[in-house]
Amino acid sequence: MKKKKLKVQVAALAMTGAIAAAPLTVRAEEASTAAPATASTSSTEASATAAASAASTATTPATSTAATTGTGATASTGTAATATTEASAPTAAATPVTVAEAPADPATTVPNNVDTVVPDDNKQGTDIKANASANFGFFTLPLADINASISAEDAKGDKTIAESDPSLGDNSITALKNKDVVMQGDLSIAKEDGAETYDSTATAAHDVNKEDSYSLKADLDVTAVNNAINASADFIPKSNDISVNNMETGLRATFTFGNDLDGSFHTPTDLEDAKKHYELSSADGSPMIYRINYANSNFAKDKVSIAMDLDLTKMTPLVNRYSSAGANYKNLYGTDPVTGKENHIENYNYPASEYKTRYQTSVFGNLKELINNSAKKIQLLMKGVKLNSASSNRVETETENEKTTTTEGTVHGTLVGYMKADMGMNRVKGKASYVWGAIQNDAGRDSVTGQNNDKVNLTVKFTTTEKKVQPVEPVQPENPAQPVTPVAPSNGGGNTPSLAPARPSSSTPSNPGTVLGESRPTASTPAGEVLGENRETPVAETVEKKQGAVLGESRPSVKGVSDRASVATGDYNFTGLWASLFGISLAALAGFVVLQKKKEN
Repeated sequence: MKKKKLKVQVAALAMTGAIAAAPLTVRAEEASTAAPATASTSSTEASATAAASAASTATTPATSTAATTGTGATASTGTAATATTEASAPTAAATPVTVAEAPADPATTVPNNVDTVVPDDNKQGTDIKANASANFGFFTLPLADINASISAEDAKGDKTIAESDPSLGDNSITALKNKDVVMQGDLSIAKEDGAETYDSTATAAHDVNKEDSYSLKADLDVTAVNNAINASADFIPKSNDISVNNMETGLRATFTFGNDLDGSFHTPTDLEDAKKHYELSSADGSPMIYRINYANSNFAKDKVSIAMDLDLTKMTPLVNRYSSAGANYKNLYGTDPVTGKENHIENYNYPASEYKTRYQTSVFGNLKELINNSAKKIQLLMKGVKLNSASSNRVETETENEKTTTTEGTVHGTLVGYMKADMGMNRVKGKASYVWGAIQNDAGRDSVTGQNNDKVNLTVKFTTTEKKVQPVEPVQPENPAQPVTPVAPSNGGGNTPSLAPARPSSSTPSNPGTVLGESRPTASTPAGEVLGENRETPVAETVEKKQGAVLGESRPSVKGVSDRASVATGDYNFTGLWASLFGISLAALAGFVVLQKKKEN
């Protein structure tokens, strides 16, 4: 922490200016149909680049110029609909989409040049700068020049501002702990259908599915700014009457996917679609004094940048804290409950021509009252987020039947803001600025990526399960049915054979050429079979004793042996056939003899 020593009274004035402005950098108003009164200077600078991608915008951007009123207040001109925070990025992964929005009433807002003042999205911690001098006509006496920087690392401990830099002395401001003047945030996720509560992933990565849509919620606790401005008020006597003028303030929140996560944010088609998917609201019920500037925000598949402007239209009536307020300025903001008239809206920007009335409203006391009565906890919702796949922390487990794979990926969030204003009283004039970047709060610190850093991260986990293909067992064929075996004919049984199931066998005779008629069908052969066709050889079931030889059987005759085996030849079934053949032979022989005799005669 770097600071320069300065006298207590001057330090009080400088710190008052710095802290007084700070609260405005952390307020956000709910989305409304009107856009901010002024576009940022950074928007103007980026408009030339943005114009190159104008064809990709959801609607034709409308250029709006809003000048701040008041002497010394620099007019701020911006192309509201084409402001692109990342327009000048040399290698943008996706072309940002912008939407057109009408500018707000300049009297209800202030210029927002956050893109110029805080170009780094990854800014974390708090920077306070202030200087003051006294004008004595012929010369100006420098009184203060302070440059304090509180890092994210400083905010981790319990040291006070004075303990970190004793040169500042002891007072109500330096008695604050470093962590009490640094903003803190957190990211959480839930299914868009409302089936889940928001999970900050402090315990474990959040399980997600490719098929579902999700909502991201960014929470911001701005109590630290209230602490600082109230300490400043306690330090300086009659601080309520210190003049505040030419104020600027603004916020910018960005959200991206890590290199290990493939997903997409919703890209709106028009203003109404943008309001439906991106909402800013109070989380503690107090009025919001910031709103989304949709025209100056950029929406791409891989990155969303949300600009937030001061909006005083939602503030409820407050009592004027100036010590000598006129009857017409007893109350500020909202509607007077007695008269029903609209109270004066003080935006801490006024020209010299209005000094005679604004000196009693544009003061530190009213700024402190505005901050203390506005929301200290705010939230930004982003709907329609799709998550497709992740690649980090890959873990594979297998069982007999399936393989499970888990992977993780990270969503990154940032929030930066600033405030600057002219401050003074009598001959003393000064300037103060307050720049800050949110750090991750301890309660919602991401369990995976947030253990050793203060980044506002959120980790999600994908789980895929693959069923293993089991080998198919071959089908065993059934045993074929066995054919029936025929029963051999009996000698004394006549011509009707006894049938039995036939056993399959070769059609080749077991003793080819030795038995006449062996390869012929038996009586069991079905009608229609061709005589002599190879058929299964009958198997005799009964062996009978026979006397004498079988005509035509080619077996040796053995005397003295009466028990010869009978061979089934089929001769018993074809006696008429043999007789017919014998008769034909005799007739042919007789005919031949008769013809020979005729030839001799």
